[in-house]
Amino acid sequence: MADLGFVPASRDDTFPSPDSSAPPTTGTTTGSTAGSTLRRLSLAWGELAAGRRRLAIGGALAGIACGAASLAVVPLASAVAIALVGLLAGAAAVVDVHERRLPNRLTALALAVVLAAAVLDGSWTVVDVVISLTMAAAPLWVVRYGKGLALGDVKFAAVLGAATGLVHPFAGVVVVWAAALSAGVFAIATGRRKLAFGPWLWAGYVTAGAIAIGFVQVVLEMGGHTWPARP
Repeated sequence: MADLGFVPASRDDTFPSPDSSAPPTTGTTTGSTAGSTLRRLSLAWGELAAGRRRLAIGGALAGIACGAASLAVVPLASAVAIALVGLLAGAAAVVDVHERRLPNRLTALALAVVLAAAVLDGSWTVVDVVISLTMAAAPLWVVRYGKGLALGDVKFAAVLGAATGLVHPFAGVVVVWAAALSAGVFAIATGRRKLAFGPWLWAGYVTAGAIAIGFVQVVLEMGGHTWPARP
């Protein structure tokens, strides 16, 4: 959850969720089983209005489309990982909307998918992933100690940054800036002070993926090289 420090929150939100002071309605605890995570997702999905379900489905399709488009610039394993992370991030974002808490198991699974793809692609891609992960996590880690962000948001951003690092090492910073900009504009426009940040990071992931894929494709078509990987 992000406390953006603007004006008092209204409960009318594109990504609504229960009051952050209320306990999670699922009764789950840290270390819950995979079955518990699925139950949390099912309950969160059931609470979404039809319009917001359409937004979530659209986001999932956009994540899959990014994975398919990335085939032009990355190996198959990386493209599959980008699409899978898009789906896992979407599921985590839906839970975050409902509980104001991102599921650790989904975040960890997404990270495992990214690391597996990076190792399969080679050592330079592993370096790319680490750089992009750091670029995504570092700004939120700093902000976390100022105000508003939960550790789950930092971990989620790190994993999404790592996933975009499969395309380009600097894409992680785009994830965070796109999420922060869109969430900030939305908060100002709607008068909300507190938002579930997971959905905005998910949107930032799709945005950063599309930008990185387009950038790398243009550079490669011009005969150039992305830096520092794929020399």
